[in-house]
Amino acid sequence: MSAVVVNGAFRSQRVTGQQRYATEIANRLLRREGVVEARPRGRWEGSAEREWAWTLARLPRLAAGSTLVSLTSRAPLSQAQALAVHDLFILTHPEWYSRRYIATHVPVLRAQLRRAEVIIAVSEPAAEEIHAAVGREAIVAPNAPSDVFRSVPTGSIDPYGLTPGDYLLTVGSLDPRKNLDRLAQAYGALGDATRRTHPLVVVGASASIYRESSTTWPTGMRALGYVPDEDLAALYRHARAVLFPSLAEGFGLPLVEAAAAGARHVVISDLAVFRWICGDSATYVDPGSAGSITEGLTAAVADDGPAPAVDLTRFTWDGSASRIADALGLAKVAA
Repeated sequence: MSAVVVNGAFRSQRVTGQQRYATEIANRLLRREGVVEARPRGRWEGSAEREWAWTLARLPRLAAGSTLVSLTSRAPLSQAQALAVHDLFILTHPEWYSRRYIATHVPVLRAQLRRAEVIIAVSEPAAEEIHAAVGREAIVAPNAPSDVFRSVPTGSIDPYGLTPGDYLLTVGSLDPRKNLDRLAQAYGALGDATRRTHPLVVVGASASIYRESSTTWPTGMRALGYVPDEDLAALYRHARAVLFPSLAEGFGLPLVEAAAAGARHVVISDLAVFRWICGDSATYVDPGSAGSITEGLTAAVADDGPAPAVDLTRFTWDGSASRIADALGLAKVAA
């Protein structure tokens, strides 16, 4: 039996924030001696329902006698494990989620937090929230930009009909936490002429776990849906500004991706976790005020604001994987 079993139930999911975290960390842990991965196979794979059943019923038996590492919310509840907690929003803001998701995942998360041997937080503010909520200490192993965002983009904005330096960009899942209704109001207040010359590009897709909502966008908005990482890096690099007006975040992966890709400006919510990432190198807005967001957009259109000077040495996948490996007592990677 291996010393550590990585829960690979995330492998079949579309890559968004949690899945990117899991992929980058898991791939690095698997380079170490004594680490293997278990994932749904055969009759267990092919649907979210069967893979979730595998996670709850089959995985604990496969990992018996080993330390299980679960890096997304798709994790068992009957297992003492090293558990990555990306946020507690299902507990603190259930109004953002569908009734079905609340009914199935609130009791699961509570059980996971009670039984976890090690809790992994993706930021210091998230660790503080976990401690306040459940009285447990967490190790901090943050998100980081993947290599595709750190290099000169190989993708292009040409297929999207955009002009470098003219468009505003927001990236993330289309859920209530991302505050898109207020962003739409704020963008609409810029006026027709500004919106014609500075389209708002929205990258991301919706998911069934969130409460149903529909945003009424003014003219000038361009919805691209899910785009390849290579193109996303180019979109970050050539945007007039990257916008992230979230109501709350456990981390904020687009901030470090945008900084690594060479984004010109970022206009972001004044959240503790965003201050922890960006310091003073951002234009901060009040996410509860459409007027404040409009002021941030106006500054971006005027090309007025600091460039995102994030210290990216604080955010590396190697560093985060090493912190988790140290907590698990794993040997160093062989030279």
